[in-house]
Order: sequence, then C-alpha cells, then structure tokens
Amino acid sequence: MDPESLCIDSAMYETEIPRNSLRPYQGLPDARDLKAFIPGTVVDVRVREGDRVSAGQVLLLLDAMKMHNEVCSAIEGRVAQVLVIKGDRVEKNQILVRLDAAV
Repeated sequence: MDPESLCIDSAMYETEIPRNSLRPYQGLPDARDLKAFIPGTVVDVRVREGDRVSAGQVLLLLDAMKMHNEVCSAIEGRVAQVLVIKGDRVEKNQILVRLDAAV
C-alpha cells in the first residue's frame, strides 16, 4: 500500500493505512442497546422495565478494574428490558439494558 501524506501544524508525515482498517463499513452501534464496555460486575441497577429515561441518565453502575463506572443512556426513551441484576458478572459487549426510543 502506498504511503499517504499527512500535514499536522505545518509538519509533513508519511503514513500507511493498515489493510484491516479498510474492511467494509459496519454501521453505528444501536443506541437502544446499552452494552458493557469492559468486563465487570453490576453494582447497582437504577431503572426498571417501563421507566422513562433521558439522554445522559445513569442506568446502572458497573464495577470494573476496582472502579465504579456509570452506564448512561445515549437517548431519550423507555426501558424495554433490564437484562442484568446486581451482582451479575458481565462480559465486554454484553447487552445490559434495552431501550425503546422516544417517539
């Protein structure tokens, strides 16, 4: 693959695009499925099925690497399913909560 020129703050750089980055576009993740971004343990679930949520609202806490991480809604909507309970061990990319988008 031929190197590409890149200019940053008037400095020129030569770079190559790795072949694996040229795979077909997979689309954006579905904001209605809240997934674990890291393996961990569910510390607290703050919503129930049927609850209305707003964008940025904390839906649960996930303990990972000795830190409590807030898992927040990216959209406004209603909780369709809560797929975990306090104490559950979860894997990376596991769906934790499913939302129905606000109409």
